[in-house]
Amino acid sequence: MQTIALYTTETMADWEYAYLTTRITVAEELRPGRFRLLLVGDGLAPVRSLGGLPLSPAADLDELAGLVDAGSLAALVIPGGNHYTEGGHERLAGTVADLLARDVPVAAICGATYLLARNGFLDERRHTSNAADFLKPSGYRGGDRYIDAPMVTDRSITTASGVHAVPFTAEVMQVTRLAPEPVINAWEQLYLTGEPRCYEALMEATSTWQSSWE
Repeated sequence: MQTIALYTTETMADWEYAYLTTRITVAEELRPGRFRLLLVGDGLAPVRSLGGLPLSPAADLDELAGLVDAGSLAALVIPGGNHYTEGGHERLAGTVADLLARDVPVAAICGATYLLARNGFLDERRHTSNAADFLKPSGYRGGDRYIDAPMVTDRSITTASGVHAVPFTAEVMQVTRLAPEPVINAWEQLYLTGEPRCYEALMEATSTWQSSWE
């Protein structure tokens, strides 16, 4: 079973991870035993999301090393929050460095991209964020690699703007192979456009995927 780890921290932005947690549950209902969601934190103290939702990490950051050793960590996902520009999260930065050294995908959205920039992970990678100016105060040296796009993936790092949670989720689904590409593409288009034809495409793709398993 593959694990998708979600960094759980104070003021984590609810809308930036909720699509993904839901899609993991749906995928597991269709294909049991493939993936699980793991809430991981800098310690195990309970936190509150930006919307006031109480969350409790089930594992400490140190426990990810064991999953990597077992080949079962599909990705670490880091949602945005109100405090990344203030510094801190040194253990998280160290974990990111260790994961990247072992080619484990890391996905960051909104304020979490500032953490990556501040710690040098975006100096040599194409990336995006809320805006180019948002990252400048971090002191990073990757400004010429900034791309004005909803989402960018380069060498195991996915970055996204906080207002583009749908493309971000779709890319995490692609990177982890949570679902087949037709399902992912149809889901993304449905939530970007709201068009009935996209819903029909998603139902058809999902049915085909489920039938191939049965």
